[in-house]
Amino acid sequence: MTLNGGPLIREMKAEDWPEFHSIDVEIFPDDMMERDWFMKWVERDGFYALEDGGQLVGMLIVAPFGDHDGHLGRIGVAKGHQGKGYGKALMQYAIEWFRRRRTRRVHLYTQDFNSTAQGLYRRFGFEPSGTTWHYFIPFSSLEPSHLCTCQKIGNDEIECVGAKCGEAMPASQIRRFLSNDRYVVLTLKDSSGAIVGACRFTPSFPGCFPFVVDGAGHFDDFIAGVERFALPGYDYVRVTFTDYPDIAEVCKERGYRLHHRLYKMTLDLG
Repeated sequence: MTLNGGPLIREMKAEDWPEFHSIDVEIFPDDMMERDWFMKWVERDGFYALEDGGQLVGMLIVAPFGDHDGHLGRIGVAKGHQGKGYGKALMQYAIEWFRRRRTRRVHLYTQDFNSTAQGLYRRFGFEPSGTTWHYFIPFSSLEPSHLCTCQKIGNDEIECVGAKCGEAMPASQIRRFLSNDRYVVLTLKDSSGAIVGACRFTPSFPGCFPFVVDGAGHFDDFIAGVERFALPGYDYVRVTFTDYPDIAEVCKERGYRLHHRLYKMTLDLG
């Protein structure tokens, strides 16, 4: 799509990697995308480049989430091209992308201190809907009770786990995660066999998100259980969780490294 004879929004291509990486490092230095992840995203619908005069100057990642929601995963403009309305153009494109798919709600995550981005999102109707923390958790720091077990989700558990997780990880999204060999969906069960937690785990990251658990009392058991699914050489896991202030307080008291505190923002498209 060409914007009034100016910049072009088009699908990202494999050959865009060098330019994409240059921008990504510049604007997302703490969360830059690895090349293999980039190549995977290129194969999927929802990965777009903003091009001006033949030069890649911006990026956008959008994706369905669950049955009726959508996720705006990445939006950015090269620093030398900010202030030209390109962020607004990408937001408009993203919202139209979701509308065409009859998406009811769109969510995104933005750093708590990034008032500029939050202002842009608010202008498009996004409102704060939660607080998210992203912590690095050393496996050696945990004190599990060993009363719970962590295991891969069974096909016969998808519906009940999706119902438990609600909008954080509905059944249809669990199936979407399981269709990607980079992800594992894990559950935590107590001694009675009841499911008290669930998460998507990415061994190559390594990280858990979404992360749903029945309170801080099960946190150590869950993370300790995740360790056996991690790749060799990792002695930590990155855990991202939303609206668990009790877990955030535990992480703070233990001195875990806080990578980000984020605001979840949601747009209701009706």
